[in-house]
Amino acid sequence: MKALLPLVILLAAGVALSALVGPMGSGAPWSVIVSLRLSRTALAVLAGASLAVAGAVLQTVLRNVLATPYTLGVSAGAGLSAGVVILFGTGLSGYWSNLAGTAGALAATAVTASLAGRRWSDGSTLILAGVTVNVLGASLLLALEYISPASRLMEIVRWMMGDLAAAGYSRPLYLLPFTLAGLLTVLPRSGILNQMLAGEELAESRGVNTRRERALMLTAAAVLAGGAVGAVGPVGFVGLVVPHILRRVSGGDLRRLLPLSALGGAVLLVWSDVLSRVVVSPGELPIGIITALLGGPYFLYLLGSGEGDQ
Repeated sequence: MKALLPLVILLAAGVALSALVGPMGSGAPWSVIVSLRLSRTALAVLAGASLAVAGAVLQTVLRNVLATPYTLGVSAGAGLSAGVVILFGTGLSGYWSNLAGTAGALAATAVTASLAGRRWSDGSTLILAGVTVNVLGASLLLALEYISPASRLMEIVRWMMGDLAAAGYSRPLYLLPFTLAGLLTVLPRSGILNQMLAGEELAESRGVNTRRERALMLTAAAVLAGGAVGAVGPVGFVGLVVPHILRRVSGGDLRRLLPLSALGGAVLLVWSDVLSRVVVSPGELPIGIITALLGGPYFLYLLGSGEGDQ
């Protein structure tokens, strides 16, 4: 895998640089580096890997290169439920907004599948249902923001922009079970995904229960994306950009693409975090702004090149 070594080097360099960037610069005490900087780096690694693998799985299962972890309504469900907790959960810790975001993301995925009905196995129908859930969720979130007092409104908006700030390791440890559950479900089935990518009839002729496997893969993608969104907020474009670039470099074999996507997602989010702390130092930009600035032009490139029609 020719992309493996460059990704490992980039990740190691990003982690090292992340330890040096921030208030007090490279002169920060070791306690600050360990409890504040490395903890957010661990969070970036887990969230980036989760979102990128979820994107690779959805692009395969839905047979659409523009599918993202938010295709299933994940973003809208997470934002709405986390917004409710932020608005009405006075005195609750950030853990509850994380948990609410995850629960909302998974609930939105279930609603998307329900709207698709018996045609949920049709990728186009599922994408349209997800778009509908996203629009409805975004509308309800706007209504929630409208009635929110200024202090709560800023919290909701800040969460929706993405946030990697982690004082200690509670947020990385919160996300870890979701990441492990998703990866341990998806990675051993990379060969099955290859067969499904070649065609459902061919896969079924080889003994693959495509309906069951599709449901399992969609659930795993929802767990990966839902956990990541609950932990860091709706961070866009990671699940779109990373699998697409690595597919060009390493080919479409899911046995290579999935682990490389996990590594590539970690690289993208770690370096985006470094940029977020450098651009407006000593402050920081929300991580969602950085990924949007990086991923938005690439998305437009895909549309302009006609690759989004595949």
